[in-house]
Amino acid sequence: MTTLLPLLLGLSLGSTTAGGFIAHVESACLLDDDGTPKDFAYCVSFNKDLLTCWDSVEGKMAPCEFGALNFLAKYLSDYLNQQEPLLQRLSNGLQDCAARTQSFWGSLTRRTRPPTVQVAKTTPFNTKEHMMLACYVWGFYPADVTISWRKNGQPVPPHSSAPKMAQPNGDWTYQTVSYLATTPSYGDTYTCVVEHIGAPEPVCEDWTAGLSPMQTVKVSLSAVTLGLGFIIFSLGLLSWRRAGPSGECHPRPPIANLTPNFWSLSVCDWFSHCYLICCE
Repeated sequence: MTTLLPLLLGLSLGSTTAGGFIAHVESACLLDDDGTPKDFAYCVSFNKDLLTCWDSVEGKMAPCEFGALNFLAKYLSDYLNQQEPLLQRLSNGLQDCAARTQSFWGSLTRRTRPPTVQVAKTTPFNTKEHMMLACYVWGFYPADVTISWRKNGQPVPPHSSAPKMAQPNGDWTYQTVSYLATTPSYGDTYTCVVEHIGAPEPVCEDWTAGLSPMQTVKVSLSAVTLGLGFIIFSLGLLSWRRAGPSGECHPRPPIANLTPNFWSLSVCDWFSHCYLICCE
């Protein structure tokens, strides 16, 4: 980079535009799946225009710009090809990649994170079924994940048979979602099963079908009816016990003899007094 400083300074001073001070020198390594370096790149750009790049076959810098800045690309390439220390370093670029990347290659590529799973109802689409479940899976790495559905322990096909592609979250983790269109019955249990290398065993998340809105109304009305019936039965039983085993009604006491405590009786006692008065 020190070799390029005088040249980049001259390019910047010769540019009259507001963005004339942007120079970019980039070196990159192309690695195989096991971390073995396959290629090495070294390029110089100015104002977002790629000017010259390292040609590993020819062993020198070659112009990459063939438009209005071609003369500048050729001049820069010739200038850099005269710098023996730079050419020597670029010739060893592939070996340097192997030495510099192996120390952290394993921690980057062999790391794993288990997925987080949640099942929830969602708005149905492209289906005649009354309901759709969504299995949200996120926070996992690497991106390969397998999602399947079960109903009461039996496998069921998902809403779409097309393979799901995990989307990156931007923090070295991924997310995806799987849908299941269904018409559940009360008590049915649906399970989303997620298999991932980051989890020692499949991650399962259950969702159990509850009562439908119509069933909820019916159960509520039944509960109210049962409650009213129990109250009426209790009041009738209490009145019968106060009347005595013979079933005879006791004389109604005169209104004048009613003590003030009569007005502080409980609802059940007051109802019994009223019953006896009507029975007279």
